[in-house]
Amino acid sequence: MQTRPLLEPHPLSAIDHAFAGLSVSIVLRFGARLDAERLSRALDTALRAVPPLTSGLRELPDERCAFAPLASPPAAWLDVRDAPELPEEPCLPDALDAWLPRLAAGLDQPLFAARLTRAPSGSILAATVSHAAADGYSLFLLMRAWSQAALGRAIQPPLWDRRLLDVAPEPSAALTPGGVWERTGLSWVPGWGRAPADAQPASPAERLVPPDPTALGAGLPLTKNALLCAWLIQALAPQLAGPDGLKVAFPVDYRRCFGGRLDAYFGNAVRMAPLVVDRGRLERATLPELAAEVQAAVHGVLDQRGARASLACLEQLRRERGLAGVRELHPVDPHDGLLVTNMSRLPLAMLDFGGGPPARALLPATWERTAVIQQGERGIEVSLSWRDRA
Repeated sequence: MQTRPLLEPHPLSAIDHAFAGLSVSIVLRFGARLDAERLSRALDTALRAVPPLTSGLRELPDERCAFAPLASPPAAWLDVRDAPELPEEPCLPDALDAWLPRLAAGLDQPLFAARLTRAPSGSILAATVSHAAADGYSLFLLMRAWSQAALGRAIQPPLWDRRLLDVAPEPSAALTPGGVWERTGLSWVPGWGRAPADAQPASPAERLVPPDPTALGAGLPLTKNALLCAWLIQALAPQLAGPDGLKVAFPVDYRRCFGGRLDAYFGNAVRMAPLVVDRGRLERATLPELAAEVQAAVHGVLDQRGARASLACLEQLRRERGLAGVRELHPVDPHDGLLVTNMSRLPLAMLDFGGGPPARALLPATWERTAVIQQGERGIEVSLSWRDRA
C-alpha cells in the first residue's frame, strides 16, 4: 500500500504558522527485536490517514504557507538500522542523536521521519514530526494509530482539515509585542526572525527529577502541574531570567473547549498561557505563591474564548505583517523566556508495536529554554534544553 499525498496545497492554520521550523520527537525503547517489515507496512497505513505528514511546505502568493506534495519524497518513511548493542540509557543527551531522526528546515522538505534501530537485546523506535503539522498530542495520536496498525487493528482517521480552526481577525488596535503576548502567549520580537538554522537546536542538555509535587503544596488547593511548573521556575530562573524577570509560557490544549469539534483533531490545537514573573517576585515569592500564579494563568485562557482570541491575533499578524512577521514569533522568548509543557498524562505505555509496551519512553525537549514534564521510569521527570545566558 502506498502513502497518499495531498493533491493540491492545503493552507496551514494560524497557529501552525507560528510553529513552522520547529519539531516534536518521541523515543521508545523495547526489550524485543521489532519486526521492521511489519512496522513499515503499519506506518504506511497510519500515514495514509494524515496526508499532511507525507507532504512538504510551500509558500503561497497570499503570504501563507501550505502543505503541498513533495517534489522528492523519501524512498521509505522508516529508516531501519542495526546495532551490535543498545546503551543502558538511550535517552541521555550524548546518546540521543544516535537514535533520533532529524528534519531539515525549509520549504519542500519532509515533515516526518522515523527510525528503527535493532540489536539482539531490543529495539529503539523514534519519530520526529514538524511542529507545523502536529503538536505533542497529535504525535501521540500518530504513534497510537501506528501501533494499532502494527497489531492488525483498524485505525480511525483523525480530523486534520485546518479550516476547522479558521477564525477571522477581530477589530482591534495596532499590534504590539505586549498585546500579542497577552492574547497568544507567544513572544513577538520584531526584527528577530527565526531562521531555518534555528529549527534544530542541540539535544536536551539534561534530565531532571523533581520532588514529589504533593510535598510542595503545603496542603493548598494547587494542581500538581502548577507546583511542578513553579519548582522549575525557581530552579531555572538564575540561569534564564533577564533584568526584568522571566517570561514563562505554558502550552494549553483547547481541543475539548473549541466548540466540541476537535477531540480527534490532528494538528496544533494549543495556545500559550503567559506569565511574567518580575525579579522581585522571583526573589521573594514562595513556591506555593508562584504555583498559584501559574494556575491562574492557565485557567485564564482555558476556554473557547481564549483559543479564538489567540487564533484571531495570529491571523491579524499574518495579514498585516506577512510571513516575515510570523517568523518573528517565538514560542519561548529568546532573551528571558522559559516554556514549560506537561505531557505526563499521555499513556505512552499503551504503544505496543508487537513486542509489548515500551521499557522506556522519552519526549525530548529540543527547543532552547524548554522543559517537558513527563512520566519516567520511576515517576515524574523533566527533559530540559537550555543554554546559559553567559
